[in-house]
Amino acid sequence: MGTKRIRTDPADGDFDKLSVPPGFASLTSFYLKKLENTEESCNTMAFASASKEEPILTETTLDMDHIVDVATLKRSLGNRPWILDEKSHHHQEESDSEQSVKELSSETCLPKGVSRGCPHCNNCLKVTARWRPGDAKTDGLEEAPVFYPTEKEFSETLKYIASIRPGLEQYGICRIVPPPSWKPPCCIKKRNIWESSTFVTQIQRVDGLHNQYLQKKMVKIYENRSLKTGLKHGVGNGYTINREEVGCIGGFESEPGPEFTLQTFKKYADDFEEQYFGMKDKVHQKQSKLSVENIEDEYRRIVENPTEEIEVLYGENLDTGTFGSGFPTVSNPLEASDYQKYLKLGWNLNNVPRLPGSLSFESNDTSDLLVPRLHVGMCFSSFCWKVEEHYLYSLHYLHLGAPKIWHGVPGRYATKFEAATKKHLSDFLIGQPNLHDKLVAKLTPSTLKSEGVPVYRCVQNPGEFVLVLPGANYSGFDCGFNCSEAVNFAPIDWLPHGQNAVELYREKGRRTLISHDKLLLEAAREAVRAQWEITLLKKNTAENLSWDGFCGKDGILAKALKSRLKSESNRREYLCSSSRSHRMDKNFDVAVKRECCMCLYDLHLSAASCPCSANMYTCLNHVKQLCSCAWSEKIFLFRYEISELNVLVEALEGKLSAVHRWARDYLKLTLQSHVSRDGLQPDSQAEESKVKVPKSRNAVIVDVISIKAEVKARLLREKSKIKELKAKEKTREPRVVSSGIAKHISFLLADSPSEASSDTSSASSSSDSDDT
Repeated sequence: MGTKRIRTDPADGDFDKLSVPPGFASLTSFYLKKLENTEESCNTMAFASASKEEPILTETTLDMDHIVDVATLKRSLGNRPWILDEKSHHHQEESDSEQSVKELSSETCLPKGVSRGCPHCNNCLKVTARWRPGDAKTDGLEEAPVFYPTEKEFSETLKYIASIRPGLEQYGICRIVPPPSWKPPCCIKKRNIWESSTFVTQIQRVDGLHNQYLQKKMVKIYENRSLKTGLKHGVGNGYTINREEVGCIGGFESEPGPEFTLQTFKKYADDFEEQYFGMKDKVHQKQSKLSVENIEDEYRRIVENPTEEIEVLYGENLDTGTFGSGFPTVSNPLEASDYQKYLKLGWNLNNVPRLPGSLSFESNDTSDLLVPRLHVGMCFSSFCWKVEEHYLYSLHYLHLGAPKIWHGVPGRYATKFEAATKKHLSDFLIGQPNLHDKLVAKLTPSTLKSEGVPVYRCVQNPGEFVLVLPGANYSGFDCGFNCSEAVNFAPIDWLPHGQNAVELYREKGRRTLISHDKLLLEAAREAVRAQWEITLLKKNTAENLSWDGFCGKDGILAKALKSRLKSESNRREYLCSSSRSHRMDKNFDVAVKRECCMCLYDLHLSAASCPCSANMYTCLNHVKQLCSCAWSEKIFLFRYEISELNVLVEALEGKLSAVHRWARDYLKLTLQSHVSRDGLQPDSQAEESKVKVPKSRNAVIVDVISIKAEVKARLLREKSKIKELKAKEKTREPRVVSSGIAKHISFLLADSPSEASSDTSSASSSSDSDDT
């Protein structure tokens, strides 16, 4: 416990009555003289304003070569009761934080280069800053790959992305130029959206990307908001701070700007560009059209060596569900009728997350990840370094306007990227590890390159896509007014990256938006269902074949589940061998997402609890931290036993007996249910064997269904009666049952793979050991 400070505010001349702390000769020697003219103009440089402050008078001699920040020192000394100034009260740091930010701003701000609003108009603009081509900063970056798919390649979105992915991993991003026939309508240009739909912009201080003032302000806001939210939500419940709570969007100080329609924002953006680059000045009349390189060099100069405050506006993350998408949507009847060609096309960003072969997460807390987002920018508006949530893929399309310039860092350099962040922002990350994502905006490509982190450049033009691979960091800015749309998606090959992401979130105590284990298990079950339908019903649909393509011993699904099962098995073996364990209720996390109260890890697969802590659960890593009760009191909840999950892995690897076992015991699949589902109803309920099916499969289905029905009626699995039934079927049906059909029949009838082998040996002399 700290000692309580008692502050005394004596009248003038009473300082000698106070006791002098040990080691101090005279209390009056530390008296601060009143500062005159403390409010400096924002139009002076920081060092100039600091140099005009009166020095602190003490009995000791100060080195005048060092400029003293008086305002900061006063706040620091004000916390010490024996060092007084003329003010009668000293505010505590918590209540003083906003004032300190204002003082810091007045000392370090640059001359205003952009002013918005006047008594007559809130959205008018006056730009006094000017383009400085003579001070341009150039930085040659290697170009990211550009792909030009053919009409045929472009017709299958996920297949094409999978084909180019291996060569992209060393870059992290790429540009995709559609074939000439790709001419989708830009639905946001319609009158009801362009002139009527409004959005609130965010103010961005472009010159503040490298400005320590903004970094310090963000730290102050973070500390204060963290304290308030900690008191509000309680300590130790795993609550984490998101970007909105720390007042930071996209790495910038979050401050709402004016409200616009697309039409009025375009006018505002064009006006800024004309004034800043002097397009109407006689000096620059010949430079009627700026090049991308001109804008890029000037942007870098502003960021690294600003001379004025440059504020721009950005419309970020507009929900297309409410604002409207640039692509045709089914929900809009007019668009659905006019643009049938593009309505269901795979490159329509509204369709990408749900294409066959892509994982779909439909729960309420993650469904917004599947909704495309619009971004409306102007010259110099920026999207700062970020990596997608859960390392998801992201696809970006530029509908209209000026180009976007992208910078990308491949995912394999994530460790070096993190090290560069800590090195250059270490002063602001001490004790605030969660602030890392808010400050990485300040890292320029040249800084990263100096630390051995490769940065690749990409210029996106209207009508083109940019693809960002899982785990890649990316940033960029706009060269003028434009409107783009982006969406996240998760094809099957994302699974290993997603697992890496949730393990990283566990280490940082960061909340997950996706239940990765739930996604993985659902994908595995769909793959087993597809294999079962292909094997027994010969349903070689495109979707079934797609799932089957992810299976096999070298398949992505089998590898991903096996890797997850290995870590889960190790934890259970180490912790749970002598403890109580129960089958997890199937509705354990249906109504609410269950998370570890220590690290926020998702608990879909396993959890631990104690009777002393109702409705509190931990992951297997943090059982000991849950409470101080005896180890024997702990309860472990498992959705599946390890042995059951091993069977699922075998099914994904292609073992037919495991496929049939999982289909029967866990998916509850039966031939009768599938016949009913496909609309093949029997003529009579008393005679299931007389099902009307296509001639080519008639004999097969009749044999299987009749045998199954007979076996159920005669107490299943009686071998003598099964052989008798087979004999009757052979005499009634002259067609020879192939070894494959006999094998599938025996799988349905046998209690174990060994029984299946013995039964099928009588129907076929060929060996099926490899198949089982």
